[in-house]
Amino acid sequence: MSSSVVILFLDFDGVLHPAGCHTPRHFCELPRFEAVMREYPDVRIVISSAWQREFPLPALRALFSSDVAARIIGRTLTADPRGDAKTRHQQIWFYLGRAGATRARWIALDDAETQFPRHCPQLVLCDPTSGFDQHAALQLIARLSSLKVPRVELRPSQAA
Repeated sequence: MSSSVVILFLDFDGVLHPAGCHTPRHFCELPRFEAVMREYPDVRIVISSAWQREFPLPALRALFSSDVAARIIGRTLTADPRGDAKTRHQQIWFYLGRAGATRARWIALDDAETQFPRHCPQLVLCDPTSGFDQHAALQLIARLSSLKVPRVELRPSQAA
């Protein structure tokens, strides 16, 4: 894995849409998330959402635009076959260990603060009532910038 690559562990509920929202609003924040991801092509995505219990990886990838879906490299659920991990943070570490990437730079985009150690520096916390809103997008961009992840400025025609 290149030194510029960062792994982003992605939750869905409370991130890509408000937690507990009705089905028509599911993935309402996906366009904003994908727009940010397009500016950071060195970010790889691992699904850490509970949705991975219901859907196989190809079905989860199908929820995303093809260019972003191609950067989804796995899901945390398969990293801990015995089910020892109790929190998302533990699931992430199981995934990194199994992938031989314990030294990898990573970020968790999640709304469940209690799933992570207090003041976890890798956590970009979303408000579960709004999901990946403008504030969360700016936080993620700032975190990626602090990690010196190369950014590609997109022309308006490329952003969609």
